[in-house]
Amino acid sequence: MSAKDAGARLPRGIARFRGRYRVRMDHQGTTHSLGVFQTITDAKAALHIAKADAARGTFVPPAQRRAERQAEAVRVQTEALTLGEWAQTWLAALEADPRRSPATVVSYRSVLKNHVLPELGDVRLVELTTERVAEHLATLARRPSQRHPGARVNGVAPNTVIVLRSMLNAAVKAKAGGLERFEFPAAPKHRRVRPEDEHGDVASPEQVRAFTEAMPPHLQIAIPLAAWCALRIGELLGLQRRDLEHLDDPRRAVLHVRRQWNVKANALTPPKADSVRSIALPAALLPALRDHLDTYTPAGRTAPVLAGLRGARVSQTALDKAWRAAREAAGRPSFRFHNLRHTGLSKYAEQGATLAELLHRGGHTDVTVALRYQHATAERDRALTERLSQDIATEPRPPTDPSDTDAP
Repeated sequence: MSAKDAGARLPRGIARFRGRYRVRMDHQGTTHSLGVFQTITDAKAALHIAKADAARGTFVPPAQRRAERQAEAVRVQTEALTLGEWAQTWLAALEADPRRSPATVVSYRSVLKNHVLPELGDVRLVELTTERVAEHLATLARRPSQRHPGARVNGVAPNTVIVLRSMLNAAVKAKAGGLERFEFPAAPKHRRVRPEDEHGDVASPEQVRAFTEAMPPHLQIAIPLAAWCALRIGELLGLQRRDLEHLDDPRRAVLHVRRQWNVKANALTPPKADSVRSIALPAALLPALRDHLDTYTPAGRTAPVLAGLRGARVSQTALDKAWRAAREAAGRPSFRFHNLRHTGLSKYAEQGATLAELLHRGGHTDVTVALRYQHATAERDRALTERLSQDIATEPRPPTDPSDTDAP
């Protein structure tokens, strides 16, 4: 018997294929491949089962079944993604984004490591619920403040809200772990943790001098620089000798803000976005500044202005420790170091600085922030208004009596 004759006796839908049997079936106008089998018996069984399923209306093409199995495998793998795994992917994307500050990424990583992942890191994203997140945030909010013992609230929960919400929003946008929507719970509002200074957040020039005198000699210059040059603490610690120019000429003396010491990144980094600036130095500050540079700052152009006894940059921890003792000695134990900057900008506003001038001196980009400092112009505005009132309310002179003239 020839191979041709043997092939002719095969059931319709079964054909020889490379030494095996290929099975096909027409269903609803489409030819479907049912597979290739080693024996004719298996081929006939596959065809019989397919025809029976078609008769019952339950036939599913093998290609469709394979696609469904693959889709299910992908779904299972996708939905296995945990919050901790997504956190690492998300942080890596932030690190690669040039628009993101390295310090921000460091801060986010710290918040996740300490306040989110220990409890929620193993939870699959698709299993994370609004209630689970709300319960976790409530637990964080109940923790006592480590930095401010006795405070009614801590700053942990609000910071965690910022990071966790941002991370979950990114997950929804990317459909990471199969997460297509997530309703973030009502978050606790950020409430003041630090004790409020009963005297406000502005110091008088006399109080600034008292702070200065209470600091260790090699750190005294930090106070007037922070106040009267409106420097952030990182900008102050990032100052180098070369950033101070023309100190012998009050008309040209200038301070350049070119970098900051970023305590989170533990490195010198560019200052906050668009904060690079050059500002005039007050003449009253120059003698003390020259004396400090001569006495405490190493000779190199890149030497830190605030240096320790061995010439290394003073750490923020050391500066903060000295500052806390100084403010206690000066009678303002709750006055924040950052409020020295607020003091300087407020005093600068009192001199009549425009909004643009305040933005430049403070290194601000947000107009609403700079507007805070113009509240200090209220007294000046009142004084100018009183002068205006005197001018516009001047009583008119009485008419001149012609008989009083000396004209012939």
